[in-house]
Amino acid sequence: MSSFPLAPDGFAATYTEARSAWLQAAAAGGGRVSGLQHPDVGPRGEALWLDVARFGDPQAHSVFVVSCGTHGIEGYAGSAVQTAWMNAGGPGELPTGTAVVLVHAINPWGFAHGQRVTENNVDLNRNFIDFASIPAPHAGYTELHPHLMLEHWDEAAIARAFAAMDAYRERAGEQAFSDAFNGGQYQSPEGLFYGGRQPEWSRRALARCLPEALGPARRCVWVDLHTGIGPYGLPFFFSFDAPGSWGRQRAREVWGENAFSGKGSTHKAFAVYQGLMIGALAAMAPGCAMSPVVIEFGTHERRRMQRAHLALAWMRRQRMASEAFERAAAEYREAFVPSDPRWRASVLREGVALCQRGRDALVAEVR
Repeated sequence: MSSFPLAPDGFAATYTEARSAWLQAAAAGGGRVSGLQHPDVGPRGEALWLDVARFGDPQAHSVFVVSCGTHGIEGYAGSAVQTAWMNAGGPGELPTGTAVVLVHAINPWGFAHGQRVTENNVDLNRNFIDFASIPAPHAGYTELHPHLMLEHWDEAAIARAFAAMDAYRERAGEQAFSDAFNGGQYQSPEGLFYGGRQPEWSRRALARCLPEALGPARRCVWVDLHTGIGPYGLPFFFSFDAPGSWGRQRAREVWGENAFSGKGSTHKAFAVYQGLMIGALAAMAPGCAMSPVVIEFGTHERRRMQRAHLALAWMRRQRMASEAFERAAAEYREAFVPSDPRWRASVLREGVALCQRGRDALVAEVR
């Protein structure tokens, strides 16, 4: 693959640039790379891949995994963090019995096309459900859906959408609104936070990659990198393991109790999410005790992020580019990959430190 140097801030401008820099860093660090090619292509006809780099003992029983790109466009930050960590010397020498795995671009189509969703408008982080029993239509989302499908991208149309959202929130409460808006829905393929009607390619590809990626591992700490929620440029943690479980206890040991305090969130209530990837890892890797967390790097306050979700739903229904489309696209990208040099520097600094922290906890576990 040709060399694509990263920008001085460490962030790539395209998926191809990000993947090239990541592959070069993985090779320089001694990683063993494998992957699966997506059947579709990027906006310039480029090949798309879900890539995996493994470092350390092939027979390791303890593994630390860092993944990115579950929500396509958010992979720009996750890829930058992984690449910066490798270029800074991580994962480094690992003792016998340990391994580090980096998963790059779980949703490569969304990464390359600058969207959170897959080629089918599916939010991959709502797709990991048992499709033998698809959830019934959500009454709250059914009510909101017509108001979320904007006909035009202008301030008047956006204001009308928010007026409907605010009215529902006022009547039903913050929790009910969050569940309806972004908990996940399986009834409207063109709508927001659509979970799909069958497993997406990315879900199937990840399941195929996992046996080789994890090997004979019996314990795994997994971090899935995202952007959008939490304090600006700083990490915000989600753990969905039950209190008292090994996964929750291990997460506390590695990341500390303060990591789960919720400090810095602008959400008054988080949705009860359906179909999360990290919630399905245990079933995809039987015999391996899992401690998975989502780490978000905060961007903007919730209302601005909601505008971004409205923008994507509108853009996907347009047949041709326009001035309004370009405005919406720029606003959308800025919501998930801010161009602010301070934000990018903070994400790289904090992200590299978190990767090193997970690696050090892995090494300490076997000593």
